[in-house]
Amino acid sequence: MAEIKELLEMALKASSLAEEQILKYYGSSYEVSWKEDQTPVTIADQKAEEVMRSFLEKEMKDIGFIGEEFGIQNPAASYQWIMDPIDGTKAFIHGVPLFGTLLALYKNGKPCVGLIQLPALKTCLWASQGAGAYVDGKRVHCSSVSILEESLVLSGTINTMEDKGLGESFKTLRRASKLYRGWGDCYGYYLVASGRAEIMVDSVVSLWDIAPMPVIFSEAGGVFSTIAGETSLFNNQGEPIHSIYEGYTGLGCAPSVYSKAQEILSE
Repeated sequence: MAEIKELLEMALKASSLAEEQILKYYGSSYEVSWKEDQTPVTIADQKAEEVMRSFLEKEMKDIGFIGEEFGIQNPAASYQWIMDPIDGTKAFIHGVPLFGTLLALYKNGKPCVGLIQLPALKTCLWASQGAGAYVDGKRVHCSSVSILEESLVLSGTINTMEDKGLGESFKTLRRASKLYRGWGDCYGYYLVASGRAEIMVDSVVSLWDIAPMPVIFSEAGGVFSTIAGETSLFNNQGEPIHSIYEGYTGLGCAPSVYSKAQEILSE
C-alpha cells in the first residue's frame, strides 16, 4: 500500500505540472492544428504531455508511456503511464471549462492509479487500487439511484453515436432516463464517479481517453466497461485488447443501473 500511495502522489504531482502549462494558454491566443481525424491539437496539449513525461521519467526507472500526443515509449516495461494531456480539446479551444487531464498507471496491464484533473474548474478526482476514490481529498461514491427512470444520462455528441450505429439504442436509453445532458469527455465520467450523474457513454474512444476509469469506478463503487461489457482494457499478457487509437468504447455507470444501460446499448 505504501508503494501505491507513492505512485498516487507522483501522478498528482505530474497532473499539477500539466495544469500549470494548460492554464498558461487557456483563454489566450494560440494556434490550433487539426489532425487527420479532424480532432484539434494545441501547444497546450503538447506542453502538458511533455512535462508529465519528463517528471515521471525522473521519478521512476524502466517505465513506459502511452500518450495521445507523443505515442508509445518503452512498451515492454511492466509499468505503463497512460495519458491524455487535454481530454476535451474542443471544449478547451472554445473556452468551455469542461476539459481535463487524464493520467493512469498500469502494472502488467492491471490498473494501479487513475485521475481526472479539471484545470479550469480547479478540481481533481483520483483513485488508487484498494484505497478508494476522492475528489479534492473527500471520499466519493457513485450514485445510489436504482432505476434507469431516475437517472441522469451523459454523453459526447449524438452525431458520433449515430455514425457508429448506436443512434437508436442510445435514443432508447436517454428517452428511458429522467434527464439527458451532453456533458461529455472526462467531465462526464467525473460526474458519474462522484455521484452526480448515473450513466456516461462514449461510442468511440482511444485508450488514453478511458485509461483511468477502471480503477476510478471500481474504487467509487461503480462499474466501468466497454459498451460490449469488457471490464478490462488489457488482456492477461498486458496487451491492449483493442487498437489504442479509437478502438474502444466507454460506459461508466452507477452500480444499480449498469446492467440495464449495457443491455440497451448492446441491442
